[in-house]
Amino acid sequence: MTVNYITIKGFIKNGELNIDLPENVMDGEIEVKLPVAEDAIPWEDRPWMEDELTAMLKFEPATLGEILEAGLIGQGEADWSDVEDSAIFVEELRRKQQEHRISWTD
Repeated sequence: MTVNYITIKGFIKNGELNIDLPENVMDGEIEVKLPVAEDAIPWEDRPWMEDELTAMLKFEPATLGEILEAGLIGQGEADWSDVEDSAIFVEELRRKQQEHRISWTD
């Protein structure tokens, strides 16, 4: 079935759409497309643009030092300034904890 579209002018007043249809328009379902200024839609209801989605989904890893420098986790009493590789830092921390446990059992 071929579908053709026609353009019909009308107006909106008090939340109602007012149009005059030509006589040859058949009964059935319609789709209405209205122009809306982008700033009229709250930002949280606006659709995502493809470049925004791509940027949001791009993973950029950070070192533990960068995370601490940004203040994303608490620093407490420790000096984190010399941490460059988080994996090495965690391994060293575990080694020290193991040594501490051994000293309690001796």
